[in-house]
Amino acid sequence: MNKAKKILLFDSIIDGHHADYLTHLIRYWVQNRLAGELIVVTQQSFQACFDELTTGQPGGRNVRFVPLPPADIDAVHGALMLTRSFKEWNLVLRYIGQHQPAHVLLMYFDLFQLATWLGRSAPCAVSGIYFRPDFHYKRNPGFKAQLNGFRKKVTLKGALRKSSLANVFCLDHSAVEGLRQLAPAAKVWPLADPVESYSITPAEVQQLRHDLQIDANRRVFLLFGYLDDRKGIEPLLDALKELPKPQQQAVCLVLVGPIQPDYKQKIEQKITDVGGEVQIVRVYQEIKGRQIQLYFELADYALALYQRHVGMASVVVRAAVSRKPVLASDYGYLGHLVQTEHLGVVADTTSPAAIRAMLERVLTTEIPYSKTNLQKLADHNSDVYFAETIFKQLLP
Repeated sequence: MNKAKKILLFDSIIDGHHADYLTHLIRYWVQNRLAGELIVVTQQSFQACFDELTTGQPGGRNVRFVPLPPADIDAVHGALMLTRSFKEWNLVLRYIGQHQPAHVLLMYFDLFQLATWLGRSAPCAVSGIYFRPDFHYKRNPGFKAQLNGFRKKVTLKGALRKSSLANVFCLDHSAVEGLRQLAPAAKVWPLADPVESYSITPAEVQQLRHDLQIDANRRVFLLFGYLDDRKGIEPLLDALKELPKPQQQAVCLVLVGPIQPDYKQKIEQKITDVGGEVQIVRVYQEIKGRQIQLYFELADYALALYQRHVGMASVVVRAAVSRKPVLASDYGYLGHLVQTEHLGVVADTTSPAAIRAMLERVLTTEIPYSKTNLQKLADHNSDVYFAETIFKQLLP
């Protein structure tokens, strides 16, 4: 096998979009029968998905799965953040030494900045996917926040100027120019936040509405993904509690995604406090593949009420695929994108009063949004476009 075409993908995390991103890259490699060898290093739990993508496929013969031992995963995931960067980087170096790739792609570059700058050098080219750059966000005036921002910027600059760093693929397109200014020699590319698209029939949507027992004439507001305190569920429920009764009766909130038992208990109490006028449907489980789009097709509005979220959110892309307007946080790149591209409306999602005002606006007037721009966003964030962007730079 020609070493010049051997690529190693590394990710010690496999939940949510981490598994999706690996899937998109493997599927593209297999379907296009790319020359060389693709080595996928991640958790053992990804094995079944890997086998489904490669077994019996001609293009799957040159794709190899290498499971990370649970002890190694526990060691890096249990470390403090500064220590973790070096521990996980040393783990990457071990697999580089074993497999001798020409190029390694760090699927979550955010973790590795300090170690790639100050740690041991890699004997091959390194690229990474950068999820949440925040060096270009306005800082709080406090000294601690300013110092933390300065530290992050220095670390990022050091990592970007490392000679072995070949490419940085950035999910926050508003940060690309700033990254290039920090390190003019670095190759920084805007990257799609990929979503696979499916063909969904109206009958399927109607069946799901029936299965969830959603009341007729209610508008469906979908909050999708891992349900935790980052998603703005608590201020949303506080806002729904304060809506006038006629507007409460026009709302069906659908919460979809896995949730930890302690947080579930907290949310259930808040749901009780909202009262019975608002219909709240709970689907406390992970939804995958085609079924995800079905929920977005069901929705009238997609909620992206993240609390001070940095970077892009795939919820917005999934909403675009289904041509549904987004109710989003006004913070950071996410808020900027929704506003400037007319994808929906934004508010300060840390404030129940601001969320309530946004909901009242939606329920009493038709909010303007651009279906054309939703279509454009969906087209620019396909799984194929994502993989093409990466392999175009990684393959010689």
